[in-house]
Amino acid sequence: MNIKGSGLSCAICQPHYIPWIGYFEMINRVDVFVFLDDVQFIKREWKNRNKIRKSATGADTKWLTIPMEKDSHRPLIKDARISRELPWVENHSNSLKTVYKDAPFFDKYFNEIIRILNHCKQDSLANLNVNTIKYFCAQLGLTTKLILSSNIHAQGKREEKLLNICKNIGANHYLANNATGSYIEADYFLEQGIQFELQNYTHPQYEQKYKNTVLPFISHLSILDLLFNCGEESLNVIQGKGFK
Repeated sequence: MNIKGSGLSCAICQPHYIPWIGYFEMINRVDVFVFLDDVQFIKREWKNRNKIRKSATGADTKWLTIPMEKDSHRPLIKDARISRELPWVENHSNSLKTVYKDAPFFDKYFNEIIRILNHCKQDSLANLNVNTIKYFCAQLGLTTKLILSSNIHAQGKREEKLLNICKNIGANHYLANNATGSYIEADYFLEQGIQFELQNYTHPQYEQKYKNTVLPFISHLSILDLLFNCGEESLNVIQGKGFK
């Protein structure tokens, strides 16, 4: 259910690399989406990698991973730096072309996506992720306000920090993904007058194609898979409306 218009609703999530479609369903449902960029960066999660189909017609998946600089300590996400030693944009570009060049809407998005990656490849990981997510939101027609938690300066850790972000932006409704819900009690927010809701998103199915052949469906891939296959109908798919 879309919770816009019920006071000020918000969602808070770390900036991921080319996220899955549930990430955008969450953005679509709220008034303000906060990129949680001032918490510790942890490798082998979703901040610097995501999944695509492994081959043009197969049923396996593969990771597209951004190589990171080796630090003596774990930096905040906003300070985590992308390695300049490997040609990762070229590698990701080649992988996408190999898998998706015959998908229905590949040509509509591919060049601009690679342009953004090349433009941001020497920035912080957070900046690259935020810029690609903003591009995807524009293509999907999402108008939710997007802000950085590092610009809010909310104090605390874990649920205390999330609560303080809600307070600082004046939100009275917090939409959390299910992973966040695994360590937060709803009463913690309700006692402060903030409604707490879990996303509980059900992944929809859509046609994944190679040329004119419909492939075995693979769920929980990057948003790229949806855009390359469904184009302007992608938001309808995310919302569970199917095609017009």
